[in-house]
Amino acid sequence: MTVKILLFFTLYLMSVGGGASREVAGYPGGGVLIKCKYERSYTSNKKYFCKGSWTNCADQIKTGVSNEWKNTGRFSLFDNTSAAEFWVLIRELTVEDSGTYWCAVDIEMWPDDHTPVELKIKEDRDQEKSITVNGHVGESVNISCKYPRSSSSKPKFLCRRVGSTDCNYKASVKESRRWIKEGKISLCDDRAQQTFTVSIDNLTNEDSGEYWCGAESDWESDHGYKVYITQINLRVTASVKLTPLSTMSDKLREDGHISQEIDELQQKPAMESIVNTIYAEADRNTALVYSPINGTTELTTFCTTTHP
Repeated sequence: MTVKILLFFTLYLMSVGGGASREVAGYPGGGVLIKCKYERSYTSNKKYFCKGSWTNCADQIKTGVSNEWKNTGRFSLFDNTSAAEFWVLIRELTVEDSGTYWCAVDIEMWPDDHTPVELKIKEDRDQEKSITVNGHVGESVNISCKYPRSSSSKPKFLCRRVGSTDCNYKASVKESRRWIKEGKISLCDDRAQQTFTVSIDNLTNEDSGEYWCGAESDWESDHGYKVYITQINLRVTASVKLTPLSTMSDKLREDGHISQEIDELQQKPAMESIVNTIYAEADRNTALVYSPINGTTELTTFCTTTHP
């Protein structure tokens, strides 16, 4: 009888326990990728992610499939059996997604293994939810992402979304105002300005697509997560060279078709600024960011170390 009482008491503690809760922060319109660790003996068990109190937890996604993404609405789950962990991706976050969730493993004839996660979705005036960037084949493009101050100390990355789940990248920048380079992509994070700058060189049509500026939070630990902050829609098109008005008028003079109206247009500074192609070279220790604002080009200094 004593053994049975102890057994039931142990089962009760396991069912109401689950370890210390951890906090995951996200932002409206973005996404989070949450890591859930489990015992290696559970690699073949079903994994799930639910919301609410543990005694009344509503499944958001559940699957017994391993080593490939499974999707249910805005939720996706990947069970990485080689690492004894599964990842949960939540897309298109809203403030209503805030609450208590549980990383859980389905165990037959035994209380399910479970760990609590507190998800907090916060509105932040510094966050940019989505921006569109245009570039030309063979040229470079510079992208800047503003991020909330709560993400300042976290490593930053630019990933490319493939399908609805995978967002791949090879490098993240872990220090402020120090450029790192991976292939034709260079990264720099200015934490004082809360601005993450990315330069992509030698653009091709294949570079067009959906990218995300994001941050890692102790991703290498057992309870790490990633937050996707700003969606970047990159459009790469063929380069178009405009003929300056002064060159056009010279050609017309040679052909004998110049008129007084063209001479008058050429004297107007506003017209010259629109038609002429302007090239600017900034100091070698600055990052150039292209911002189409009211038809003008803005050069802004964010990172103070040399572009690699």
